[in-house]
This record gives sequence, structure tokens and C-alpha cells, in this order.
Amino acid sequence: MDDKMLKELVTAMKAVVLMQVQLLAEAPKREKPEIVLARAGFVPKEIAKMLNKKEHAVAKAVQRGKAA
Repeated sequence: MDDKMLKELVTAMKAVVLMQVQLLAEAPKREKPEIVLARAGFVPKEIAKMLNKKEHAVAKAVQRGKAA
């Protein structure tokens, strides 16, 4: 697999993850998208970019989610 294909795959996978986060956000038992993405292995910087939020706010939400 070359670099171009890998980048396309990563972009597609991020889109799938974002769709799943949207579905979870609309579910009756709401779990913050930041927590779901962090559990999926994304770091706060990536999550912030995907959700158009500040990295510090995402890191704080993830920290609170781990404490709960």
C-alpha cells in the first residue's frame, strides 16, 4: 500500500468514526464524542480538529470522562 492509498484510507476511516460519534451523540444515553474518540485511540489534538474544538477543552473532557 503506497502513501496516497494510506492517506485516503485514514481519511475514510475518520469519516466513519465521525458518523458513529454523531449517532452516539443522538442516542438516549449521551456520551461525549470526545470520550468515544479517545477510547478509539485518537489523541486530543486529533479529536479537537475533527470536532472543531480547542485541544485544551477536549483534553479536559477526556480527563473528566476517565474519572467518571
